[in-house]
Amino acid sequence: MSEVEEHFRVGIELFNRGEFFEAHEEMEEAMNSLEDDTSDWDFYLGLLRAAVANHKLSQGLLSSARVHLRAALKFLAPYADRHRGLKLREFRSALSAELARIEALLAGSPAVISPPRIETAT
Repeated sequence: MSEVEEHFRVGIELFNRGEFFEAHEEMEEAMNSLEDDTSDWDFYLGLLRAAVANHKLSQGLLSSARVHLRAALKFLAPYADRHRGLKLREFRSALSAELARIEALLAGSPAVISPPRIETAT
């Protein structure tokens, strides 16, 4: 397993355990290990921003979480529904739903927010 793949795998595991700050660190390490092939740079950046958004959300920083979720969705948008073994369509949908709930909270409506999971495609 390459260094990029190892950081990617660990980052996904950390994200799904709710360890968002640590997940963001692993995605950053994956990005730093890309070397010459930067074709997935935005993909990793999107996952990193999703982790940061959920870290900010865990701190109660709704406006900051919203900014990072919007960025995550933008960076992940160009990629196929299945990418690097992930169910990316489902993850983008979960991020969009999370963003809608945050926007409802910021507008004064009651909403319950649970972080999404990143599922692998098998």
